[in-house]
Formats: sequence, C-alpha cells, structure tokens
Amino acid sequence: ALALTDHDAVYGAVRFVRAAREYGVQPILGAELTVSGGPIAGHHHLTLLVENQTGWHNLCYLISRARHAAPKGQAWLLFDELVGCTDGLIALSGCRQGALSRALAGRGGRDQALSIARKFLELFSHEHLWIELQRHYLPQDRMLIPRLAALADYLNLGCVATNNVHYATQDRYRLQDVLVCIRHLAPLDKATHLRRLNSEYYLKSPAEMTSLFADYPRAISNTQALAERC
Repeated sequence: ALALTDHDAVYGAVRFVRAAREYGVQPILGAELTVSGGPIAGHHHLTLLVENQTGWHNLCYLISRARHAAPKGQAWLLFDELVGCTDGLIALSGCRQGALSRALAGRGGRDQALSIARKFLELFSHEHLWIELQRHYLPQDRMLIPRLAALADYLNLGCVATNNVHYATQDRYRLQDVLVCIRHLAPLDKATHLRRLNSEYYLKSPAEMTSLFADYPRAISNTQALAERC
C-alpha cells in the first residue's frame, strides 16, 4: 500500500490511483492540511487519510474551505472547520510541524501536548487518531520520538511509523533542493533555511522502515492495520 498526502490538495489523486492499480499497489488517498488556530498558535500540519467515501467527501470539503480562507495559491484551514467534518477520516498527528510535535519540542511541553491531543480526540475518537513517529536523523529525534510514544501510551492511542517523503530515491535530494530554490527564487548557497538538513526524505522500503523503528515494532505493524482500513 502507498499513501499520497500532498499539502492542502488532492490534485494527483486520479493519476496516483491509476498508477497504483497498474502496479498492484493499494492506493490510499489523503492530504496534509495546514491548520490555523485552535490548540496552538500559528499554523500547524495535520495529516488525514481517507477511510471511505464519506471521508473522501469530507476531505475535499475541508480542502475547499482551506483554499477559500487564504489568498490564491495558499491554504489554511481554520481549526473550527474540522467540527462535524471528520467522519470517514483517519488523523495522523503530523510531522515536526504538527501541533503535538511543536508543543513537545517547545515551551508548552507535555501539558500543552496533552491538551492538544484531547481536543483532537474530541474530533476523531481513539479509533481514528494516531500518533505519528518519524525518524530522519535530526537533532530533536532522540527527544521527540520517546515523548510522542509516551503520550500515546498515556492516552491509550496507537503509534504509526511514517517517513516524510519528498522524493522517490535518496539520490534525488539534490534535485529537490534545486526545485525548492527555483520555487522561492533563491540561490542554493543562500537557501539553507529552505532546504532539508539531509537526504533521509525518500521513499524507504519496508525493510528499511522496520530497521529504522526496531525499537517501536508496533508502530510498523500498525501501518498495515491502517492500510487495511482505508
């Protein structure tokens, strides 16, 4: 199975589904939404996976609302827009820009993260909210992953291991850096703040992911459980 979760859009859904079926891969649809307000200041990311037809309808509606709320070419979803529009959707807590990760890595700490998680639970329930673990060999990983896992245990939530994929193979990271700089009209030598810190953001194999999360085997097995639900 493979999920496509573009930022605030589902533009590639049709081509993705056709290609996945051609190669015998189960396609999972979703999006990484930019959410504004709510449990944490500023914008944060929330990944939603489509479980069924109702979820697809709700995801498309939420993306439309996010586009409507922002200037052309941008999107941010007001947190309150999620109320009543989460049926059929599975929520992942998000990458390092997710509300929970930002709280745990910031001054808010565990208390703020607990408050945020409980607000998400009101929207999604225990069966539809999962704590996302990502390991890209970044300085904060050693601190953040155990804290996220402990939070999940405390709230009786499941963890799921993911990789923040932005290119297919590891050697494509240089091309992605160039494309990002083109997008922002910035030269490579002055775009350190725009580029990713390493080349770990590629599509890792099942064996690589299993090795990467050997200390959290349930987070790997849960990926299969989620795939079967979508």
